[in-house]
Amino acid sequence: MSDASEDSFDPINWDNYCNQLLKIGNEIIKNSPEDALDRAEGYRYLARLVNYSLSKFLDPPNITRPIIDYNSPRIGGDNPDFLYGQTLISGSNDYRIYGYKNDAFNISFGSYYGGLGSDKGLQCSGNIQLKELSIGTDGRFEILVSQNNNQENWLPTINETNSILVRQTILNRQIDTPAEINIELINSSPSDKIKQPLSSSQLADSLNLSGMFVEGVVKQFLHWTHNFKSKPNEINPTDPELLKFANGDPDTFYHNGYFELNSDEVLLVELDPPDCEYWNIQVTNYWLESLDYLDFCTHFNHATAKADDDGKYRFIISPKDPGLYNWINTAEHYRGCISLRWNLADNNPNAKTELLSFENVISKIAKLRG
Repeated sequence: MSDASEDSFDPINWDNYCNQLLKIGNEIIKNSPEDALDRAEGYRYLARLVNYSLSKFLDPPNITRPIIDYNSPRIGGDNPDFLYGQTLISGSNDYRIYGYKNDAFNISFGSYYGGLGSDKGLQCSGNIQLKELSIGTDGRFEILVSQNNNQENWLPTINETNSILVRQTILNRQIDTPAEINIELINSSPSDKIKQPLSSSQLADSLNLSGMFVEGVVKQFLHWTHNFKSKPNEINPTDPELLKFANGDPDTFYHNGYFELNSDEVLLVELDPPDCEYWNIQVTNYWLESLDYLDFCTHFNHATAKADDDGKYRFIISPKDPGLYNWINTAEHYRGCISLRWNLADNNPNAKTELLSFENVISKIAKLRG
């Protein structure tokens, strides 16, 4: 029997955690637009982050038995076309990723160190795309995850690597079957330890990590929103200083913007896409969460958008249906953020935007489309 006095959880740790969440909640209030929907979504955003972080830090998976977890939060302008999977690993170990491509248009495998919300952010230690892999005729693939390479399909790691992020590009979620992906440990290092029962110090550390994560993520992406908001109803190349703390796909050019509409306004976006593997455009809420893309058409990609006769693509961002193709439904949102991605592109063109009245955009597009 253990002596409770030797490892007793100090309630001050719980009080500190709750006070930190209260502080973050005040940040949500201070930075939220005075709109009932935006404010409610801000608190839901906070609750989602708390839920995710407690699961991540209170019950972390054993790195000797990794599993690809697709329970990723909606943060940082998450892509509706992506199925995000992640697992914790140790950079000193070797792993094998294997599976079947199925209908996935592309899969990006990245090894990372650091973390979102931390001082240095999330940093990439290696990346490999599906098109770079040697794949069997049946769609089967296998990747070595290690510091040293001894085979063709290799995802590099370093000592500090602590996670793997998988991004599956699914062009049509209604009909496409995602890839089947598994991961297993090949060897373990002497530093690996058998998981021990929970201690009070571990609980205190987990609560601290959860609070740091939630606070860091909220601050980081509020900074993004404020940056985009400084040039409303425009879409511009994303500042590299913003991206270096979130380290997205290294093979993608990112553009972001902010829309702010009156009840009778729409934002017209014109794209002349480069030669690229994949592109998409989406809207998010104020907190950079993807909208309900399963019930509303909140985004388009190169396979779902329709070009006009001049080869360009024109999108109408509006909460109200204009009766035109390429309508991006903001799902009752009159403000929020815009994300545009060019993946494996030969150049990085800018988008054109124009703020119009609802009636004027219908007449303008009708003339363009004959």
